[in-house]
Amino acid sequence: MTFQDITEIERGFSGPAVAVAGADDDAVLGAVAAGLAAGVDFYLVGNPESIRRTADVHGVDLGSATLVEPEEPDEAFICRTAARLCARAEAGVLMKGLVGTAAFTRAILDKEIGLTGEGVLLSHVGLFADPRNGRFFLISDAAINITPDIEAKKKILSNIVDVARSLGIDEPKIALLAPVEKVSPKIQSTVDSAELKNWLNGGALGKAVADGPFALDVAASSAAAEIKGLKSPVAGRADIYLVPNLDAGNVLYKSLTVFAGAESAGILAGARVPVVLTSRADSEVVKIASLGLALQIASANLSS
Repeated sequence: MTFQDITEIERGFSGPAVAVAGADDDAVLGAVAAGLAAGVDFYLVGNPESIRRTADVHGVDLGSATLVEPEEPDEAFICRTAARLCARAEAGVLMKGLVGTAAFTRAILDKEIGLTGEGVLLSHVGLFADPRNGRFFLISDAAINITPDIEAKKKILSNIVDVARSLGIDEPKIALLAPVEKVSPKIQSTVDSAELKNWLNGGALGKAVADGPFALDVAASSAAAEIKGLKSPVAGRADIYLVPNLDAGNVLYKSLTVFAGAESAGILAGARVPVVLTSRADSEVVKIASLGLALQIASANLSS
């Protein structure tokens, strides 16, 4: 499966519906229009008049989309209404529109609504096409968890391994990133990587192969690993890159897109449904690809 296979919803789609919280948002209308053209069903939550007006301004035919007006017009009710549609399995993907991230996240984590289980950690998963060869890989967490400790990293790994398996990678190869390959008590990421390597290779998340600590050049290049005298089944073949913290992950994520021009998409994982939470600075192409990624995961989860 390629990056395009995963993300191009224009090829046609049949599967779960998408609930958009705050659908009167010109930033997500391009993705909604692409989804509607591909046969995706949408619940557009918010003020119906405002949604129709915004769609008209941008020439988007809402067609078969269902407009849902919440009990109250404030964003908390909008987010909770969209989240409940997913919790009741009326929709299989949740998408953020013109609502605040805090209110949106609170709705996802609300135990009364039931989109997350006990002890769940939400984390961001980025999907990239490798600019060198087109092969896709995953990165986490570059957007949500700032300085995750070892237990949080285990939950982040659980989330991203689930995503990998939804995309057909039954035994993912996982590179545990750090600045150097030698474990040093002065560099926490190397200590964490060593512990996580043993945890993963011991079968904690089922079939998976992990290695590290690895600097990025070793993780991404078997030639670099060979030069450094390292033999690894993961180096140069990683399906997943676990970053040590948000600082490193965010820089890596944006370096790939800004300097290397890598194709990308992203979702939030950890909830009962995939969540599309893109930045308003993301291009329409990235928003559409992120929706395609979420739909692919939701469809795979339904069939499993």
